[in-house]
Amino acid sequence: MNLVVGVLSHQMKRYVIDGNKTILLREDVEQKVDDQTFEVNETYAVDIALSTGDGKPRSQEHRTTVFKRAVDKQYRLKMKASRYLLTQVNNNFPTLPFTLRAIEDEKQARLGVVECVKSELVHPYPALYERPGDIVTHFKFTVLILPSGTVRITGGSEFFNPACFTALETSTIDEETNVILSMAGKKKKKKRSKKKKGDAEAEAKE
Repeated sequence: MNLVVGVLSHQMKRYVIDGNKTILLREDVEQKVDDQTFEVNETYAVDIALSTGDGKPRSQEHRTTVFKRAVDKQYRLKMKASRYLLTQVNNNFPTLPFTLRAIEDEKQARLGVVECVKSELVHPYPALYERPGDIVTHFKFTVLILPSGTVRITGGSEFFNPACFTALETSTIDEETNVILSMAGKKKKKKRSKKKKGDAEAEAKE
């Protein structure tokens, strides 16, 4: 299995799913990111994708239907359909991604999205494909960096069992990665204080 290029994990904040701090899954000649320092009370969306192919997916003729508003961009749109779409997005999806199916008049939205993309008012989430016959696996989870340790709050635990990876003949995971995967899958259990019957009765009388 090969890591897929271009996959980024982002720091998240309130109403921000793609913060400035990023983690690149696989460094490529054309794409690099700065080293980051993790700090307490930060939240990250960890994105991982693997492929039996070369890990370099490509665009095809299929168009994406998922977009996100570029909140720092402003432009006077010419088409009525474009202005309609932008109004809908500003009212209903000002910061988070949206699909054209979620717009009340989808036909108008499909007409207007072209100008909105060209004007960089919305950014598309491209649909990428591997070669026919290649198998791609993709999973994502959210982690909180707390004073007590790192806690995963979304994502099934079965994805983080190293056995899931080593079971694949072409998979190779070093010892350090195995340790990280094991830590990410653990959840601390809260200890319940057990009070003696006599102590409970005394508290009830008070």
